[in-house]
Amino acid sequence: MSFRTDRNNNPAAFTTDLARQAGLELNVDYCQGDKFPDPSTLCTAKILGNPLDVTIKLIDKVGYYTKNGQPRWTYIAIPKFVWDMALYATKKKIIQFHYQHEGGTELNHLWAEDIGVSVGDGLKFGDKIG
Repeated sequence: MSFRTDRNNNPAAFTTDLARQAGLELNVDYCQGDKFPDPSTLCTAKILGNPLDVTIKLIDKVGYYTKNGQPRWTYIAIPKFVWDMALYATKKKIIQFHYQHEGGTELNHLWAEDIGVSVGDGLKFGDKIG
């Protein structure tokens, strides 16, 4: 089963209308993706760049609430000042929450931790750190 988030490289499944509102560039940051919900005039934005960076850029610009004060997503709403204070790693985890809620399997690699230990780091089993 293919998820809309995966087909459009868009973990938060935001629309092209919202992408335009955020000032994202058509055919640079995104292009038109799947109709949502089919048969609608709304389209999912198909992210062309790094899905995490583009999604964070969008939320940085438009936040979680509309101008009317309504949440943009039914399952999450974060005050703008809280989002703005969050570190990149925290924002990345929040986007992961979007992805888990929206469904998908092909973008999970975006949250894989890159942990490496090289041979000869100098620690031996039983050594105390700190």
